[in-house]
Amino acid sequence: METKIKVLYLINHTVPYGANKALLNVLDEIIEMGVCPTVVTAFDGGICSDLDFRKIPYVIIPHVFSIYPELNSFRDYMLFFPRLIRDCIINAIAAFKLSSLVKKTNPVIIHTNIGPDHLGFYVARKLNIPHVWHIREYQDLFFNMRPIFSMRGFKRKLQSLENFPIAVTKQIYEHYSMNNNAKVIYDGVMRSNDFRFESNKNNYFLFVGRVEEAKGVGVLIKAYIKFCKLNYDFDLYLAGDVATNYKKELDDIINKEGLSEKIHFLGFRSDVNDLMAKATALIVPSRFEGFGFITVEAMFNGCLIIGHDSGGTQEILKNDNLGILYNDSEDLTIALKTLVFNGIESYFPIIKKAQEKALSLYSKEENGNQIFKFYNEILNKSNNK
Repeated sequence: METKIKVLYLINHTVPYGANKALLNVLDEIIEMGVCPTVVTAFDGGICSDLDFRKIPYVIIPHVFSIYPELNSFRDYMLFFPRLIRDCIINAIAAFKLSSLVKKTNPVIIHTNIGPDHLGFYVARKLNIPHVWHIREYQDLFFNMRPIFSMRGFKRKLQSLENFPIAVTKQIYEHYSMNNNAKVIYDGVMRSNDFRFESNKNNYFLFVGRVEEAKGVGVLIKAYIKFCKLNYDFDLYLAGDVATNYKKELDDIINKEGLSEKIHFLGFRSDVNDLMAKATALIVPSRFEGFGFITVEAMFNGCLIIGHDSGGTQEILKNDNLGILYNDSEDLTIALKTLVFNGIESYFPIIKKAQEKALSLYSKEENGNQIFKFYNEILNKSNNK
């Protein structure tokens, strides 16, 4: 009889983007290989319905990231220590509850799905269980996060014995100075038979993700406004949630330029694959994209990518010339203008070459196989001690 590998997964937020989407893809593959998962989340909602659909058990244990509170205003400074004490108490209670759950369920591995969440690391170390830590983001660069007690301390945690990090790109691996315990395993985005290519593209550029300044949306809007002064035939679609205050800020800029009928806020969409397949290009303006889940989705869907020349976007596209990279707002305007002038048909060979790379490196099957192999390596190492 096949032995099941019991793994406890930790997530924090439950929004159906990025890290959580990647985890669901992992679970879809490795359950069939013999992994028996339980998921711990800090909140209800979001992907919990996806877990229910897959009949994957989950437990809600409220906890927060192990990072210092933000210091963006005078009020933040005044409330820094009360917030820090509050967060430490929340996580201390969570650690007790998680330890009790681990003793009850007896997982052989604890797998934390995001870097700023340290709860699984502490409990795994306390109970002497191997800990897999999925590092997906540039915490200090992209989100301005400050780990408790320091970034140097966080790197030491990653390098500690019985801790086995997964970096989603080579650049993430190098950024955190990972050691031989770590692996670079690219996310699995779609199944290898889910690719598509549509030659009849529509006249719009697409952004997918949280509509926020940290994702480079301000630079994108600025570049698109300049582009519209040269060509008024292409719209801009923004597919993703947006905070009310930021939406108002963008609306003021857009209305001032008379482009309210050209820039469309679509909100969260379940038809992103269709939007990508029909778009003239997907624009990825984030300066510190950890991996680029959306980038690879576009590759599977036969969509040209225009992305900032940094982070995961650069690693995916640059060496093989699989898209258009730019450095600033002026560069992006030129890229849009050049694309329209040349015609999207002239980029079809690049799109198809990018699709071939996606199929070989970023399929759900390949990702699942590599993570399952990593689990077995970890368990063999632990058993031979």
